[in-house]
Amino acid sequence: MVNRNFPAHGALKITIEGNLLVIRAQGPANTEMVLQYQREVQLYREQLCENAWASLILLTGEPLLPPAASSMMVESIKQAEHMNLVATAVVFINVQYQSISEQFWEGIYQRTTLKHAFFEQESIAREWLRQEVARRKETI
Repeated sequence: MVNRNFPAHGALKITIEGNLLVIRAQGPANTEMVLQYQREVQLYREQLCENAWASLILLTGEPLLPPAASSMMVESIKQAEHMNLVATAVVFINVQYQSISEQFWEGIYQRTTLKHAFFEQESIAREWLRQEVARRKETI
């Protein structure tokens, strides 16, 4: 194993809005950024995990990851599913190669059981997530 000590590449902002975890990220990102994400997101997930919740991912730039970081994201998503995450909506905003980015993220989500969808408009994504959380609450 090579000893790496690189700065995180990319940008990340995480907030909570009701039962919605909003993640704003700009790529490309490296493994160090995914490690930073994992540290930061855990605190927010712990605040939400008592009830059903959803995540809204707003991606800009070139939202791609190296292979090792992609595998780390898969594990992070699986962990969130065990913390009552019911669905994720991904919105690409001013993404340079949107079809490639969507294929990339679809590959990550297909390695989990999380319900997910891609949207062009944030408002539509938020409504879909609201419905998914409501649907989960009805089944509990």
